[in-house]
Amino acid sequence: MSREMHDILGHTLAVIVTLADGASGLAESNPKRGADTLRIIADSGRGALGELTRLLAVIDDKPGTDAPLAPQPGVSDLDALLDRLRAAGPTATLHTEGELHGLTQGLQLAVYRIVQEALTNTLKYAGPDTTVTVSVVADGDLVRVTVEDTGPLHIPKQGRRSRGSGHGVVGMRERAALYDGSLDAGPNSRGGWTVRALLTTALPHTAASTTTEKNPA
Repeated sequence: MSREMHDILGHTLAVIVTLADGASGLAESNPKRGADTLRIIADSGRGALGELTRLLAVIDDKPGTDAPLAPQPGVSDLDALLDRLRAAGPTATLHTEGELHGLTQGLQLAVYRIVQEALTNTLKYAGPDTTVTVSVVADGDLVRVTVEDTGPLHIPKQGRRSRGSGHGVVGMRERAALYDGSLDAGPNSRGGWTVRALLTTALPHTAASTTTEKNPA
């Protein structure tokens, strides 16, 4: 539950802060674009509020409650996720391959959250002037997720901040491990950062994991 709240709030707040910084400078120079940015901020906030409402419903778990626990984000929501990132400045592309929509809801949520957290780190550390590519490929029993950015154009390489030891990376590894997978994160040859995750389509083994698969938070 805490990991879900970290991912939902961390990403949304990073997007909102970046957009708000830009909107403040557009208020006079480009009012229409400033208004569009404010609408994106509002939509991002409403989306996060909806996810938190569903999460709190799972925590509350009152008997007889008819409120649905789904839908949760999945691979079909990656386009919208990248749209919000593009609105904050970065150039972003998405490549998908294989039968992704046939994956279980829990696995799709894990893929979405890994991509979301990687993009949050891109926005925090690479900034709005970076280029990021996202690839999600289903190949047999494996799902490969890659998120790569080109780093901050305005900061020398020796001054860039490391992004491999925070709670977000730990959370991504935990999500991959839930599906017998692994995750690596580190600097790339383009001057930025790359996250690579490998997950399997097998159902989680443990009882706790099975519960998460049936009702992914």
